[in-house]
Amino acid sequence: MSFRLLASLFRSRGYATMGGILVGTALLGFLFFHAPRAGADTTNGSVHFKPVPVVHVYPNGLRLIYVDNPYSPIVTFQIWYKVGSINEIRGKTGISHFTEHMMFTGTPRYPHGYLDREINAIGGQSNAFTDYDFTAYFENTAPKYIDLAMKIESDRMTHLSLTPEQLARERKIVLEERRNDYDDPTQKLVEQVYAKAFRVHPYHNPVIGWEPDIKRISRSDLKRYYTSHYMPNNATIIVVGPVDGPELIAAIGNQFGSIPRGPSPAPVTVREPVQKGLRFTVIHKPAMLPVTMLAFHAPNFKSPDSYALTVLSTLLSGGRSSILYRQMVYQNPIAVDAEGDYEAMTKGPSLFYFYAQGLPKVSPPLLRHRLEGIIEGLKSNKVSKDALERAKKQVISGFLMGQESTFGLGMLLGEMATIGVPLDYLDTYVDRIKSVSLDDIQRVVRTYLTKSNETVGYLYPTGTPKKPSISRPNRIVR
Repeated sequence: MSFRLLASLFRSRGYATMGGILVGTALLGFLFFHAPRAGADTTNGSVHFKPVPVVHVYPNGLRLIYVDNPYSPIVTFQIWYKVGSINEIRGKTGISHFTEHMMFTGTPRYPHGYLDREINAIGGQSNAFTDYDFTAYFENTAPKYIDLAMKIESDRMTHLSLTPEQLARERKIVLEERRNDYDDPTQKLVEQVYAKAFRVHPYHNPVIGWEPDIKRISRSDLKRYYTSHYMPNNATIIVVGPVDGPELIAAIGNQFGSIPRGPSPAPVTVREPVQKGLRFTVIHKPAMLPVTMLAFHAPNFKSPDSYALTVLSTLLSGGRSSILYRQMVYQNPIAVDAEGDYEAMTKGPSLFYFYAQGLPKVSPPLLRHRLEGIIEGLKSNKVSKDALERAKKQVISGFLMGQESTFGLGMLLGEMATIGVPLDYLDTYVDRIKSVSLDDIQRVVRTYLTKSNETVGYLYPTGTPKKPSISRPNRIVR
């Protein structure tokens, strides 16, 4: 899981982000507490802790995955629902995100404001986020307060009020978020590239939805969507922290066990046709800089090629020593930034993308010419063995460091459980990254980074925006 997801999920409920880094001392303490790793070895005076996920399934279909980490000062309680914008139908886009907003408006037992007030009173954090493939809610607290998280989440799984007054209030908030996205030129470019690359699959639609759909989503629509997806057999609870396994299983059973299972939601069966030609989208908006974005259809975690694609993404755009940054920013500079991403853990097909933010007078076609030249160079010339090894070490380091945070490990387990990644992924990932060869890199470049599989997005600045900023094109998580 990328750090981008950790950062962006805090936007909707009042946390600030700056350059992809979460702002706030208390929050940083929660997210980046480094739990020791690997066993109970005390060699050289240090204790190491190896996370061992335990799975328990309740009679009503609710799944619990927990990791007992006795060294963590906090516990993260997360509930992940298998519902996101991938489950939405035409004319109702954005309803997953809208439902997430409504989940904070209260129940008869815990009215609006109760959750924030009680969690703040104990020095914890509570938030939620919606992605293409899932919606998740979490509370980070001291271990002795985990019962509060259980009570809140079990109650709003079935008793959401959905009052007309709160619906009207949240619709205004969601529409404001939608307009902010539209006003951000780089995010508008990302939205249009996804819409152009995916013509049939629900990934065509932004997670927040299209504005006309948000305006017409009704209370009955929300209630039907809520009752169809918020049920124990469509949810996974993740708990990481100092917990007693049997006691935790019993406590969650007491809170959630009486909630009846519901009908299984219909699976998403839409398949995106194979792209057979170059596609373009062009945006003209007030912006600080021109941007060119290139995106290519790529397989998800189920494909063995996902490991080589992950390493390739790091080679191309893994920081300031990466190929794109060196050639676009340092050597014969025509850009102020050049980065990209590839998200392997998706339910549906993925996109492998990268972009360049040009110097003020550089044209988007010139940026594209340089970016495509780099790709063509990789097809005919292998990267150096040293560069490959550095990239693999960078990928492995990021994967392992993500598990050293109590919250980060919970996020990784939740994402895996919700999209169907087996738990042995944790044990095999490092070896599979290590096994990526120079031939593998060249093969996936030639296979996936082709003209017939390419979608190009241009952003032409038309003037200075009202709120000048230089934001990076990222896949948006609400």
